Amino acid sequence: MLSALVLAGFSWGGCEVASAAGDAVYELNPVVVTATRTEKTDLDTPVNVQVISSKTLKDTGDSTVFQALNRVTGFNSMSWGGVTPDYSLSTSRATLRGFDKGTLVMVNGAPMNLLNYNTMAGIPVSAVDRVEVVKGASSVLYGSEAMCGVVNIITKKPEGKAGGEAGVTYGNYASDYHVSLDTGDMSLTYRRQFVNDIDLTSRKGMYKKNTTTGKIAPIGPYGLQKGKNDNLFLTYQISYKLNFNWNYYNQESNRLSYTGSSLKKSTLYKIADTRNNLNLIYNDSDSGLKSVLAYNKRRSYSDKYAYSTKKWGVSERYNMYSWTSDTQKKWDFRNGKDSLIAGFTFSRESYGGLNSKKTAWQSAYRNNSSIYASYSTEITPDFSVILGARGENIKDYAKKDNVFLPQIQALYKLNSNTSWYMNVGKAFQMPALNQYFSKPGRDFNNLKPQQGWTYETGLKWIDGKSSLKVGAYHIDFKDAFKWAKWKEADGTEHDYLTNAGKFRNTGVEIDYTHRINDAWSYNVGASFSNPEDNEKGDWKQDNARLQYTAGVTYDKDKWTANVSYVYLGDRQTSYYLHSDGSSFDISPSMDLSANFQYRPGKNHSITLTLDNILDKENSVNQYENLGLPYNYQISYSYKF
Repeated sequence: MLSALVLAGFSWGGCEVASAAGDAVYELNPVVVTATRTEKTDLDTPVNVQVISSKTLKDTGDSTVFQALNRVTGFNSMSWGGVTPDYSLSTSRATLRGFDKGTLVMVNGAPMNLLNYNTMAGIPVSAVDRVEVVKGASSVLYGSEAMCGVVNIITKKPEGKAGGEAGVTYGNYASDYHVSLDTGDMSLTYRRQFVNDIDLTSRKGMYKKNTTTGKIAPIGPYGLQKGKNDNLFLTYQISYKLNFNWNYYNQESNRLSYTGSSLKKSTLYKIADTRNNLNLIYNDSDSGLKSVLAYNKRRSYSDKYAYSTKKWGVSERYNMYSWTSDTQKKWDFRNGKDSLIAGFTFSRESYGGLNSKKTAWQSAYRNNSSIYASYSTEITPDFSVILGARGENIKDYAKKDNVFLPQIQALYKLNSNTSWYMNVGKAFQMPALNQYFSKPGRDFNNLKPQQGWTYETGLKWIDGKSSLKVGAYHIDFKDAFKWAKWKEADGTEHDYLTNAGKFRNTGVEIDYTHRINDAWSYNVGASFSNPEDNEKGDWKQDNARLQYTAGVTYDKDKWTANVSYVYLGDRQTSYYLHSDGSSFDISPSMDLSANFQYRPGKNHSITLTLDNILDKENSVNQYENLGLPYNYQISYSYKF
C-alpha cells in the first residue's frame, strides 16, 4: 500500500532543482513575495507556498499556466475542452482545496479576476518567469476572492538585449504559430492558435441515475467545433522602478451541446470573447514603496441556435471592466528584525448585460475601499510572529457592506534546514455583480459576502538536494453562495442565488522533491481531504478526497524528458443529486503525460508533448466537463 502511494504521488511542489543544461533556474528554497508582500525565502515564510518556475513549465510542456496548476497539490483546474479555456462566462476555474471559485489570480500583483472567475487565458507560457501559489486564507493581504489562496503569475522582464524567438506547433486538436521580440527594454509576444473539432459525445463522462425509474442518463455531453484565438502580450521596462504590461486576448469558437440518452444535438453556441488587461507597476526597494495600477476589460457574447425549433434564440451580451489601485509602504525597525507593511486599495467593478429574460439591459457597479497592515516581529532569533488585519468597505448601487479580517501567523526555525509554521486567518468573497440579477423581477437579492476561517500548521525541511513539506488545514466557511428555485406566476421556474450554504474541509498535503544527480530529479506529493457542502442541514461530500501527482525529469546536454501523472479519486458531488437526495460518484480522473525536447543546436529546439496518454474519460469536476482525449503536439522553435 505504501509503495503504491509513493508511486502515485509525485508532485511539482514548489522546489526546483539545478539543471545540467546550464539553466540555473531550479531552486530548492526560492525567494517568494506573494505570501507576505515582501521578499522572504520559502523556509522563512509561515505559509504553504509552491513555486512553478519557467523551467518547470518548459520541462512539462504545459501550454498554459492553467494546465500547470493541475500538478500542484490541492489544485483541481477545469477548462472547456482543454485547449479552449473559456466558454462564454463559464471561465476557466481553479478549485483549490475543494472550494470552487475561491482563488484570486494576479499577474505581477495585479488582480485578473472578473465576476469571481479566476481567468488565466492569454498569458503566454513563454513570458512567465515563475508562478507563486499561496495556499490558505489570503484576504487580509489581497481582499475579496482570496478565500483559499492566491496564484500570482510573475512575468519575465526584458533581458536588456535585442533578440527573439519564432515557433510553430501542430497537434491533433490544437495548432499555433508564435513569435517573440525583445528590444532590450521591451518584449512582445504574439500567438495565434487554431482549435480543431472536439467531439466528446462518444465518451461516457458523468451519469445520473434516477432512483425511482432506474434510468441512467448522461449529464451535459458537449463538443467543441473549430475556432481560433489571438494573444498579444507586451511588457515595457519604462525605468528600473517602473514596468508596464498589456495582455490582449480574442477568442472565436463554437460549442455544441447534446441532450437525452440518444445524445441528440440540443443547442449550438457561437462565442466571441475579447479581453484587455493592463497594469503599471512601481517598485522602489530602497524606500519600500510599491504601487500597482491595473485595468481589466472583457466583452463577451454568444448566439444560441436551438435544434428543436430550428431557430436562433436571443443573444447573450456581457461587458465588464475593473480597475484597481494598490499602494503599500514597508518600514523596518530594530535593525530589520521587525517590519510593518501598510497599504490602501481601491477598486471599481462594472457589469452590463442582458437581464435574465433577455429583454432589457442591466448594469451594476461596485466600489471597494480597504486598508490593510501586517506587522512582523522577531521574538527570538528562531521565532517570529506576523499580525495582520484588513478593513474593507464595499459599496454598490444598492447597499453597503463592511468586513473586518484578522490574521495571525507564526514561524519557528528548528534548525537551519527546518521550520514549523502556523497561521489562522479570516477570508471573504463578495457575490459577482451579475449574481445580483439572478432572481427575475428583483434587481437586488440582498446577497451577503461568503466568509469564514482557515486554520493551518505544517513543517518545511529543505537542504541542498531535497525538500519536504507537510501541512494540515481546516476550512470553515458560512453564507456560501447556493442556487435555489423560484417560480413566476405562470409557473416558469428560475434559478437564483442565495447565502444558503456552508463549506468545510479538513486535509493533509505532502510534497517531496529530490535531486538524484545533475541529470535526474523527481517529486512526490499527495493530498488527503474531506470537502463537504451543507445546504439543507445535511453534510454531503463535494469534490475529490484524494489527489496523487507524479513527475520525473531528465535534463542533460541536448535532451530533456519529463513524465507526469495526476490522479483524483474518491469523488462525489453535491451539485447534482439522485432523486432520493443522495450524492453520486464521479469516476476517478487519471492523466498520464509526457514531454520530450531535443536541442540540436544552440538556437533550435524540437518538442513532442503527449497528454492523456491512457486516453481516460476524465470528468474534470462536478460541472459536467470532460478533459480532452489522448492528444499530442509537435513544436519547433528558433531563437535569434
